[in-house]
Amino acid sequence: MTLATGLRTQFPRYWLSAFLSDFGDGVRLAAFPLLASRLSHSPAAVAVAVAVQGLPWLLGTGAGIIVDRTDGRRLMVIVDLVRAAIITALALAIAVNAVSMAIIYVAAFATGVGSALRDSAAMTYLPRIAESADLDRANSRLVIGRIVGYELAGPAAGSWLFGVAAVMPFAGNASALGLSALLLLTLPSVFQTATRGRPDRDVLITVRSLRRDLWDGFRWLRTSSDIRDVIIASGVICFLDAAWFAVLILYVIQILHQQPGVYGLLLALGALGGLLTGAVGARIFRRLGAWRSLLLSGIAMAGAQAVLGLSADLVIAAAMIFAGSAAFALFNIATVTMIQRSVPVSMLGRVTGIYLTATRGAEAVGAIGGGVLATTAGIRAPMLAGAVPTAAVMILLSWRHRARADSR
Repeated sequence: MTLATGLRTQFPRYWLSAFLSDFGDGVRLAAFPLLASRLSHSPAAVAVAVAVQGLPWLLGTGAGIIVDRTDGRRLMVIVDLVRAAIITALALAIAVNAVSMAIIYVAAFATGVGSALRDSAAMTYLPRIAESADLDRANSRLVIGRIVGYELAGPAAGSWLFGVAAVMPFAGNASALGLSALLLLTLPSVFQTATRGRPDRDVLITVRSLRRDLWDGFRWLRTSSDIRDVIIASGVICFLDAAWFAVLILYVIQILHQQPGVYGLLLALGALGGLLTGAVGARIFRRLGAWRSLLLSGIAMAGAQAVLGLSADLVIAAAMIFAGSAAFALFNIATVTMIQRSVPVSMLGRVTGIYLTATRGAEAVGAIGGGVLATTAGIRAPMLAGAVPTAAVMILLSWRHRARADSR
């Protein structure tokens, strides 16, 4: 089935389900710290409400193993329904004034686990409803949905609804997740058994079987230099990108000498850059090929970081954030498409888990590193320090895989 055919059947429902899930993640990203700030004035306590949502990504390789052992669509349905139930329980606790910081942390962590499982399953499920040649177009449209849902509409809606009533963003999030699950249920063969790499694989999860499956994933990566290098590059890029992004608000206030509200405008402008790439990213990917697309995006991100670190002009900073976000979106489209096309279906969950752990884990560590570097060497330091390594890693790997530069 081509994507053009799928647009009239499966893909729109799958896309809308993914959008509702991303939108819910964006709502919670804003609502959890707002709720925590009502109960505690401690910056550390509020920060934990954000941090615990990302902690499950450090165990993303385990999520990949589960994905390989189950039907992806069934897993997404179950995860969405469980998350909806957790958020509903939290909303009820808020409504009866029985919420506490412990309840917030547990709910944030549990929904974070669900996001890790769902995103891993979603990345492995897409090749089932889109032909390999159309994966770049499908991923471009999913990038658009994620930017709109997670970066723009979700946080904005979460903040606004919380201002109306603290219970509203969570009630809305639970409803969106329920709709997401219903949309997945409309897809045909939703409970079809997943393809397995070995027919005799035991379904019972034991420590030994988990270790064996995880080792199989790493062993496959060792024999696939292009995908292994893509994951390494993704981890490095995400680490360096998160380092400067973590101190962007301080850059806006101390270097650009702007009010905090300008920070939100710059984030929105960056999201627009990602949306632009989502609209044309598949064409760029097809015209340049995989490694040239990665090289272009890496050079663009490095240049944007360097100019940001050297400039104190608002217009230039806005242009660089727009360009850097557009390049980062192209980088994501290229890496995800390469992984989906190259990894066997029976191994895709584990490799996806390794990829997501490398990227999301690198983002968490990079944010901390960026804060430390900015404290010791100045606000510009994370931007300037990341520019050369970002360009160098992409030039090196692109040169190494130059024989595949025309790969589509």
